[in-house]
Amino acid sequence: MTCKGVVKGVHLPDGVTVSVTAELMKQVEMVEVTPEEKEERQILVARMKEFGQRLAGRNVSLGDLILEGREELESRA
Repeated sequence: MTCKGVVKGVHLPDGVTVSVTAELMKQVEMVEVTPEEKEERQILVARMKEFGQRLAGRNVSLGDLILEGREELESRA
């Protein structure tokens, strides 16, 4: 059987023989999401999109983004 995949973080010479072991993932129990939680998530997604639009075309550093986020949180407190 042949499986395709992507190896990340390992540097191997061309032609090296490898063994791949597939591990079963633990089943995740589905949890019911309340209408209130769905609404909160939709609001969060809308805010993230709005923030992304504000950043469009700007070259900003991660530090600047952290400071901007901190200022926004402080203004809400």
